[in-house]
Parts: sequence; C-alpha cells; structure tokens
Amino acid sequence: MEFKFDPENPKFVYVTTLEEANNALDALEKEKVVGVDVESTSLDPYSGILLMIQVSTPSISYIFDARSIDMKNFPRLKEFLESKDRIKILHNGKFDYKFIKVHTGIAVDNIFDTMLAEAILNSGLGKAYYALKDLASAYLGLTMEKDTRKTFAVANSKTQFSETQLKYAALDTLIMFPIFEKQLEKLKKENLINIGKLEFAVTRVVGDMELTGIYLNQEKWRDIISRLKEKREKYAKEFQEAIKPYYGATAIDLFGNSSDFININSNVQLLELFNKRLGLDLPSTGDAILSGCTHPVAKMLRDYRQYEKLVSAFGDTLLEKINKVTGRVHPEFNQMGTATGRFSCNNPNLQQIPRNSEEAPFRQCINPKHGYKLVVADYSAFEMRILAELSKDVKMVNALNEGLDIHSYTASLMFGKEYTPDFKKKYPDLRQIAKPIGFGLMYGMGPMGLANRLYMETGKPVSKEEAEDYMNKYFASYPSVREFLDKTAKTAVRNGWSMTPAGRKRWYDKPQNDDPEFRKKVSSIEREAKNHPIQGTNADAVKYALVYINEKLKSEHIDGSITHTVHDEIVTEVREDQAEEWSKIQSDQMIRAAQLFIKNVKVISDPFIGDVWEH
Repeated sequence: MEFKFDPENPKFVYVTTLEEANNALDALEKEKVVGVDVESTSLDPYSGILLMIQVSTPSISYIFDARSIDMKNFPRLKEFLESKDRIKILHNGKFDYKFIKVHTGIAVDNIFDTMLAEAILNSGLGKAYYALKDLASAYLGLTMEKDTRKTFAVANSKTQFSETQLKYAALDTLIMFPIFEKQLEKLKKENLINIGKLEFAVTRVVGDMELTGIYLNQEKWRDIISRLKEKREKYAKEFQEAIKPYYGATAIDLFGNSSDFININSNVQLLELFNKRLGLDLPSTGDAILSGCTHPVAKMLRDYRQYEKLVSAFGDTLLEKINKVTGRVHPEFNQMGTATGRFSCNNPNLQQIPRNSEEAPFRQCINPKHGYKLVVADYSAFEMRILAELSKDVKMVNALNEGLDIHSYTASLMFGKEYTPDFKKKYPDLRQIAKPIGFGLMYGMGPMGLANRLYMETGKPVSKEEAEDYMNKYFASYPSVREFLDKTAKTAVRNGWSMTPAGRKRWYDKPQNDDPEFRKKVSSIEREAKNHPIQGTNADAVKYALVYINEKLKSEHIDGSITHTVHDEIVTEVREDQAEEWSKIQSDQMIRAAQLFIKNVKVISDPFIGDVWEH
C-alpha cells in the first residue's frame, strides 16, 4: 500500500512559538480533514499535564507544544478545532477531547473517531475498544511501536522531547488518514453513516459528562457500608453456627480462639460441605443453584453473599474513585459498550449501583452541588413501547396509548379476566406471571428460562410445560408480537445481521450447516436478534436525547450539565432557580428523540427534580 507519509520517518514540524503556530495554521486551514491527537503525562485530564497537541494533514504533522504556547489565549486555534466544516479524525476521541478542553478551553467539534467507527462496523462480532495499533495492522499491515508512549508519563514542563518521541507523536495522527478512508468506505457500503454521525456527536457529550462527574456524599456512603458490614458478619456467624454439628470438633486457631469451620468464600470448601457433609449433591454453589435448594444453610449462605457483594462492590474501592482535584467521581462511559449499542460504565460502574432500598440507599448519596438540583428523566415502559411500535400489535399499541397498566392488561387477556383499574390488587399473582413473560420474550427467553424466572419471582415451582403454555397464551393475546419476533429472528439468521429502525446493525457469526452445534448457534442468533431492534432502539433514542439535551443546555443558557446516563435515564445537574423550567425541556427533548422512531405509540418521560439521584 502506498502512503502519503513515511511510516519509518514521518514528517513533522515541532511548533513552540506563537509565530510558528500561526504559520502551521496557515497550512492546516487549507485542509478539509485533519488528524488530531494529544500526548499527556496521565490518563486523568485534571491531574495530568497536556504536553502536546498534534494536528496533521495526510502528509505532515504539526506538533504544538502545549507547555510553551498559551493555548487558552489562542483564538485562532480554538476557531480551527471547533469549526463544524472541517473533519477532525481522532482515535478514542473522548480522551483527547477531555484533555484539550480542560487545558485549553477548546471543545473539538466535527469528530470522526476511528475507534468508534470500528466498533460500529463490527458490533456483535468485535469488541468495544480497539487500539490504534490494531487498526494499523488490520487495515494497513503496519506494526506500530507503542513503547515510546510510556516515556511521556515522566515528562514535565521542562522536558526536552527526543526525535523518537516527536516521530511517535507525529505518526499517531498521520496513520489515522488511510484508516479513516477505509472505514468511511465501509460505513457507506453498510449504510452506517448516520449511526457514525450519531456516535461521533455523542463523543463530545460523553466527554463533557465525564468531565462534570457526580458528587458523592462520603459520610453517608460510609455509614451505609458500615451497616452492611454488620449484617454481613451477622449472617457469617449464623452460617458457622449452623454448620457446627457437621464438624467433629470445635475449630480453634493458633492462639486458642474459636475460628471458622470453613472459609465461607471458598467454593471448594463449600462444595465439600454441601455434598459430603449435608448430602445435597449440588453441581456448584452459584446463586441459581442455591435458590432452588431448600436447606437452611443454603439460605444463610445466600443472605451472607447478598451483603458481601454490596460491601465488596460499593465499599472503599468505590470511594477511592473520588478525584482529588475535583472532589467528584468521574465514571467512564463506553458508548459502544454492548453489541446492541447501549452504554456500559466503569470506574465506577453506575449501572451496578442498585435502586434505593432501606438497607442500601446508595443512590441517595449522589447529590447536586450546593445551589443546584438534580433533574432526572427516564422513559416510561420504554422497551414495551418499542416492541408495540415495531410489532404494530393493535391491542398492545392501544393499551399503551390509553395509559393502561400494560402488565395487568396483558394478564387480563391471557387469563380471560376483565381489565379494571384495580386489576393489580385483585389479581397480583396473574400480573406477576404476565410481567416477566413480556420482558423475557424481548430477550429471546424460552420456556425453561421463563420457568426459572417465574420460580425466582414467585417462589412457586413452574414446569417447562406450564411456562410454554403461558407463552402461548401471551402470543395468542398479542399475535403480531409473535409474528414480529419470529420474522426478526429468521431474517437475522438469513442475513447474518439485524438492524434497528435508525440503521444500527448487529452482526452474527453464522455457523456452517455441518457444524455439530449448528442448531444451538442458530438459536443463539435468533434469541439475540429478537432483542437487538428493541434494546438497540432504546440506545439510539437515548443517544439522540443526549445530543439534543446538550444542545439545549447551551442554547437556553442553562447553568448546568449532564452528569450521567444509565439505561433509559438521563440525569442533569442544574442551577436551582432554573431547574423547574429545565425539567420540562429535558423531558421534551427525550420525547423528541424517541419520536424519531416511535410514531404510533405515545412516549412518556416524566422528570423529577430533587437532591438525590433516585426519587
């Protein structure tokens, strides 16, 4: 392959003065597409030093030394990087966006992110994160040396950069051009340009969201953890007492004190207890197995684990994530975190934080700063509305548009009962059966999966045959739903991909006919394909909503920011005197985004204003 640059000896201009910077922009401003990258001492934009900003043409990289040029007072560079008529190619652009914004005040616009583009092109088959060197190898057959990157971590305001460091920095921008060209061609071929534009627009929103972070009340958080630890120790002690009769002698430690009979966290020792001493013949100590075991020791172990899980997930390790500069937690949001296009979250994972309960009200610890309010808005029964829209099932559409309790209405159809506003009170057991069926079918759940789900929710054993009968009753109630799900599954197996109304694709690895696991793999494709258009449309709507809300915050001159998003919920932190007005705008923008795809079913998004994340 012929390149416009020499991979072994990339051409660059090292820019250290304002005069040199203006000369560089004279050349760069002639370009319609430029590559952008940064080098820094850290992954954290608040504590790290921005060393350089590299901006390149296809053949030459201009390396702006961010330490010697006053970037915050360089309006020409700001106008250049924020222009909407010039494409900036970045890789993992969110990282560079954040560093540039914190250290220069510049919000890079019109981004093409090669990492996100690759995730879009391989959704379902590939991964969420692609290193630039992986793309260089795959697309260009080039091997990139990345060891030099580590040398920037020890740099400071006076470090003199070596020729090797400058060439490394230059190559990072130059190599993106041929990758960009090949990805653009593939995006066009797969009709994924609009999804690419959406994801690239969301990159800026996510960058701002991560920079804003969330305030966490440490004192209240530690108090919750302390109470959970007490409960954990209580159940651990009860567990050891309960198994005492099954061990011959009292367990004594080296100092003559009573000790535990077994390590409650050791699966090997637990299996020995359950199988050899209690005679239960369990294949494992997983929760799904233990939930079906009636022995009181199994119940005690599950109770212990419930608290152990909360303490380990949300204890001191999460508090350590509080940024020392901002005093806030700055989670990382991966916008292509799942094959369906939904976000994943880590460091910390907000999606893991449970909804408020009396024992673990963690979300009450997430508060606005003084003088501000949290505005929380989500979509009501959103995936049910998406299913109704996509299946065009008349009964389901009408029920949702009339504001009926959809699970009660479904139960009334399935079991031949009259629907009334108090159906939930009159027939709670029937509603409890209908609800998981509706959700389960959207995830491709089969009779056995439904039987297990119903047992976990109701505590009553349900046979596979009974579960299958429930599913047939459900489909008889909503025949168009079955038709839609079956058609979606078969089309995905035939094409090797499924698609949302917005055009987001998910690919599947189609098995060969002679594959011994052919049927199993096809069933897996069918199950995932039923879910993708529903969950993927959820993702598309939330992402459009994030872009719309971000734009409105600016155009309406609202003193506030988006702090986080989880599933179909968006949270903003807004100045107290603007919160009421803003809540209506936020809700309207979420509905506006959903109505891009949902035309026949009413969309509801009721906002809440308060001092805690969850109301």
